[in-house]
Amino acid sequence: MLRYLALFASFALFGGYAPLSLAQPVGIAQSPGLKASVSVVGINQFNTNLNSGGSFGWSYASASLGLLNNVSPVTTVGMSLRYETEFWNWSNMQAYNLGGKNPWGTIQSPGVSFIYSHKFDSDWKLNLIPTIESNAEQGAELGNSLTYGTIVNASKQLSPTLNLGLGTGVFRQIDTNRIFPFVVIDWKITDRWNLNNPFPGGPAGGAGLELSYAVTPQFKISGGAAYRSYRFRLSNSSAYAGGVGQNKFVPIFARFSYAFDRTTLLDLYTIANVGGSVSAIDQSGNTVLTTNYKTAPAIALSLVKRF
Repeated sequence: MLRYLALFASFALFGGYAPLSLAQPVGIAQSPGLKASVSVVGINQFNTNLNSGGSFGWSYASASLGLLNNVSPVTTVGMSLRYETEFWNWSNMQAYNLGGKNPWGTIQSPGVSFIYSHKFDSDWKLNLIPTIESNAEQGAELGNSLTYGTIVNASKQLSPTLNLGLGTGVFRQIDTNRIFPFVVIDWKITDRWNLNNPFPGGPAGGAGLELSYAVTPQFKISGGAAYRSYRFRLSNSSAYAGGVGQNKFVPIFARFSYAFDRTTLLDLYTIANVGGSVSAIDQSGNTVLTTNYKTAPAIALSLVKRF
């Protein structure tokens, strides 16, 4: 999914737990000085069946470091360093004639993002987030596995309770160009209800929507959905040697958030990945695998610490 859950988590605390401080850093505190956060994320998608036979599941782990510096009352700059790993498990894949191999195994994704945010006198805010990362099965070449591009969005503070805007992510995903438009929203409907973006827009998709309810000042429950599609280079020893794999789906989730204090946030997600498909192309650009999969349950845990 939630490949960019880690990217989100690195910065969530800078806005007092604002849900989308990367793609929409409206809540970023404007006090000067360098701020840092670290985050760890774990995800497990449980086994689900492929429509063409066989089944699969995957687990994910990431660690990230976020840095933000309010260089002036209206300008913020920063960066995020992260390392992500996915471990895929396949079962009963005999029908695909893979010679005893699996479509792919362990996928590694180191990456870096830079953040520039500027607020104009008219209550408009501009955000630029250039990103570069490698998405590759273990053993694939780094130079053939790069995803790079930028997120840009502009939003206006229409009232003390509503910030609204538009954004897009424009990326080169290894071998293809992708554009992910999204709506930027942070709407404080009441003191307890809020509608916002759950994840930053990025190389895997748009920002999505999330409705949250503050049960107490420390505890929130939320529900939402987003769209995710990411590609990765396959190793020369895989079943589709040197090709490109892809996973796309719509995560529908419930989130349970607890703030131990203003510097420590724990999120538990229960997820249903719907409308999912996996595919692969070979080195010649021919599609050698494409199949949908059943709704896949998943669970995720995120811990963020701000310093």
